[in-house]
Amino acid sequence: MKRVLLFTLALIAVACGPQDGPFEEYYDNGQLEEKGAYKDGELDGPYEQYYDNGQLIEKAIFKDGELEGPYESYHDNGQLATKTTYTAGEYEGVREVYFANGQVRHIQVYRAGVREDGRVDTYWENGQLESTGLFKDAKREGPYESYHENGQLNEKGTHKDGEPCGEWFENGETVTYDPC
Repeated sequence: MKRVLLFTLALIAVACGPQDGPFEEYYDNGQLEEKGAYKDGELDGPYEQYYDNGQLIEKAIFKDGELEGPYESYHDNGQLATKTTYTAGEYEGVREVYFANGQVRHIQVYRAGVREDGRVDTYWENGQLESTGLFKDAKREGPYESYHENGQLNEKGTHKDGEPCGEWFENGETVTYDPC
């Protein structure tokens, strides 16, 4: 019996072929779960996904199954969680990330999915600066500082090729690494 059921399911899948056209899926409670469209079996065009309470989770655009264009995701309270742009499925341009209270977590710039060189600042949920530093070739490079949530200095020093070097202040003490 198990073989017959599996064979029948396989025949149905082959007969249906790749899904094309618009679709909508719903939660058991009747709320819309997601909507979009398929072309040649791949997501293609505007896409939206929702929490079971009806709140938007994300909205995006797909092209041939890859993210392409503006993208936004949301916390379950409706606050923006992420805002970015995709090109061929990779981050492209500014990527903003937010806490559920609307406070900025960090903002970074990407090219072809790789974080660009430059300063990256991250923040605590209360708005205090968490860390600030420079990146080069996706590694920390140069001056770096990090702070506790109450604003007190946690670490301060310099990075070379992603590694701490020289004299650092860490948790109230001075630590010396290999020279930069």
